[in-house]
Amino acid sequence: MSGASARQGPTTWRLFAVLFREEWRLHTRLFGGWRFALFPAVIATLAVGATIALRETGTADGTIVAGLHVLALGFGLYSGTAGFAGSDMLENVFGKLSLVLSTPATLPLSRRRLLGLFLLKDALFYAVAFVLPMAASNAVLVGLSARTPLAVGALWLSLSLSFVAGMVLTVALIALRTRGVPAWALVGTIVFSAGSLWAMGGTRAAWTVFVPITGSVASAGGLVLGTVLVGAAALTLYDPTYGRPARTAGDRFAQLSDGLSLEASTSALVSKTLLDLARSSGGVWKPFVSAGILLALVAALVGLVETITGIAPAPGIFFGGVLGLTAFTTYNWLTQFDSLEAYLIYPVSIADVFWAKRIAFVLVGAPTVAVPYLGAVYWFEATLLDAVVGAILLAGYALYYYGLTVYIAGFDPNEFLFDAVRFTLFTVGVAVALVPTLVAGFVVVPPSTTVALVLALSGLGFGGIGFVLSSRAGPRWDERYRNRD
Repeated sequence: MSGASARQGPTTWRLFAVLFREEWRLHTRLFGGWRFALFPAVIATLAVGATIALRETGTADGTIVAGLHVLALGFGLYSGTAGFAGSDMLENVFGKLSLVLSTPATLPLSRRRLLGLFLLKDALFYAVAFVLPMAASNAVLVGLSARTPLAVGALWLSLSLSFVAGMVLTVALIALRTRGVPAWALVGTIVFSAGSLWAMGGTRAAWTVFVPITGSVASAGGLVLGTVLVGAAALTLYDPTYGRPARTAGDRFAQLSDGLSLEASTSALVSKTLLDLARSSGGVWKPFVSAGILLALVAALVGLVETITGIAPAPGIFFGGVLGLTAFTTYNWLTQFDSLEAYLIYPVSIADVFWAKRIAFVLVGAPTVAVPYLGAVYWFEATLLDAVVGAILLAGYALYYYGLTVYIAGFDPNEFLFDAVRFTLFTVGVAVALVPTLVAGFVVVPPSTTVALVLALSGLGFGGIGFVLSSRAGPRWDERYRNRD
């Protein structure tokens, strides 16, 4: 072994250890130690409780396992962007800091190797903190016996593989972007491929690839090999020197602000939020992509459920309730580069800022959920009554989820993803509205007039609750901010 190779090994493992230690330190410091340490227990409780409830309603074990893989794959798709987050965005979330990922700019380190270690660290860290608690649900499916730990371990490996595959897919798309491949080409390829699979009836076969535990050893091995090859190719293709080309922009702030029929201060705050979103990486398309990913995952799961059980939900009610969850991701994009401290130099109150955020949320969120919803009710041939009720649920639940998010998390919606207390409050709040709606959507197909009326009133009622919560969020966080010292 050469001297260079001998030095490279210890350096690599030392970097990996530092990255892993800093990941743990950052989470425990951000969420108060025990609040993060309890997070895996919360996930395990939710997974086990949901599995018991689904089995009591007659849901097949295979459907439950597929649903867990949907969650793992979706979380992997989201987590794959972590290594490419900008330092400006992270400083808005965590304050002033020095990123380990930024050390290649000042130290003789390989950017690609460091990024690869970072992604490997993320895969291991989240596989233990997030995916392993989900696998505890297999104890309900197989029952308590001597083979229960082995069954839980097998599901954990399967879910972890789906999670890592999602990460790798996102990393590959980002790597292609750094090589100049336009976003429209990537999106078009994905849409065309998904549409072709759907038209040829190959969606179930394609989906089983990402559910290793239900397939053969050969299919699972193929997914492992494919994930490794795509990951290696993505890191090879990734251009660490890539930067967005400089652009010349006109005075869009004045044009946008003048076009909003609002008070001058509110108009300025709303315009700032919209321009921050438009000028960030991905621009205004990011909320649409998030909604599209959720639509695709849920649509695939609905098709799988129908194939296994022969039961298809009322599409309007089902998608109206679920797509409302995009309120969280939309609000997250709107506050991605924001912090309350940044507004202290302006002659506005914190309550004014929250009011402007709600207006911006409605302007961005309405088309974000309307487009995929219309596509879903058309594709799944919803009845007129079902589509109308689903639209009311979508509007009401989206406003409710938004109010719940902003009331609990303020300007930091991402922070409570690993805060056991906040995450539990948010999950319970969502379940109170969503679970009865999904049950009704599966049990009464097509919806009767009575069920439709009850659900429509539910959508209006929860929408009102969301409006009140979002109205109270400004004063609440204003008081907490002033009293924090």
